[in-house]
Amino acid sequence: MVIKTSSPPVERRSRPKDRRDRIATAAAIAFSERGYHGVSVEDIAAEVGITKSALYRHFPGKYALFLNSALILLDALEAALEQSSGAHPGNPHEQLRAHLSSIIGTTITHRRTAGIYRWKRRYLHKKDRQPIRTRSWEVNRAIRECVIRIRPELSDGDAFVTVAAMLSVIGSITAHSLVLSPRRVEQLLLDACTAIAESDVAPTGRPATVPEAVPESAAVGNMREDLLRASVQLFHDRGYAEIGVEEIAAAVGLPASGVYRYYPSKADILAAAFYRAIDGLEAAVAEEVRTATDPVDAVRALTAVYVDLSFSQRELMSVYFAELINVAPGPRADLRLRQRSNIEQWAALLREVRPELSVVESRFLMYGALNLVSDLGVFLGPAAAQQEAPRIHNLMTITLLGSNVPEGQAWHASH
Repeated sequence: MVIKTSSPPVERRSRPKDRRDRIATAAAIAFSERGYHGVSVEDIAAEVGITKSALYRHFPGKYALFLNSALILLDALEAALEQSSGAHPGNPHEQLRAHLSSIIGTTITHRRTAGIYRWKRRYLHKKDRQPIRTRSWEVNRAIRECVIRIRPELSDGDAFVTVAAMLSVIGSITAHSLVLSPRRVEQLLLDACTAIAESDVAPTGRPATVPEAVPESAAVGNMREDLLRASVQLFHDRGYAEIGVEEIAAAVGLPASGVYRYYPSKADILAAAFYRAIDGLEAAVAEEVRTATDPVDAVRALTAVYVDLSFSQRELMSVYFAELINVAPGPRADLRLRQRSNIEQWAALLREVRPELSVVESRFLMYGALNLVSDLGVFLGPAAAQQEAPRIHNLMTITLLGSNVPEGQAWHASH
């Protein structure tokens, strides 16, 4: 006799209710850390543990994921400001601090994803760029109203730039992985932003002497230099990933194969641009700091060099800020090491002036000050940024030294 047994019921796996949110978070982290072209749909799907086709049930493609990442950040910032709105209606100083605390807290919460703001300008489609810009300006406006009440002598445009600087200092925490307690990060950034809002201290440091972008020994018509210059301009204008070797070659009148006589690959051209930028920056800073008379003078000299280089060699420094992820792994590791070493050395100078700061706190502020320069350079555009360089130097100095900028003090014997 045959005994029939029933088959066990097939277990049907239900789709997680939060899958769309998990996809969105994974995409935002990836775009924030690696930019648009450094991320694929396959990367995001793998991070979530699903297939590409499963991802497409929630988002139609990579651009939709990128746009959603930008919108998530804006939604969070707007919600933060709404929460702090009207907290201290009769006291603009306290209302400003409430707004800033909300923005800082939100940025800390979204630290791994908030770096998306650096990529919006370049990769958003034109039809999406303007609505997002308008909403971003509304975030600025809410804070700007407090600043103008505190400093009624400021024009609306001046207040706009002041708030943009404050938001950039806050956003700088997305560009590094230094660790402090959230409470200490909030206090550090809040103090820096409050100093920016309330201080009109003008820098009195010496003008910096900045080296030329191309060494004097480079001969006119040197094809290697011509290729480097043309590449930097193209990378700056459209982004490294959008440029092919053929376009670089055409810019200097070579066939594509001719480029390889001077550089083994496009990535090697990019690495050469990075080494050019970091060599020039280190040389200029070392010379200015060497001749500084005291710690305050050294910090002011450092900020002057950085601002002047950022705007006098705008295309080169723009590529330096934006494209490190595209450098080949070996040079990238070396360049990251040098960048971190520079931050450590410059933060040590800051601690000569502000010994109350810990080593990590001084580095947080240094990143904030550097980020302010690059962000305002993008925001203002080349002509306005060059014109506004003294004010940006002022903002950078206040970020580092605070509102009570000391006049100077004895330089330690070790220097």
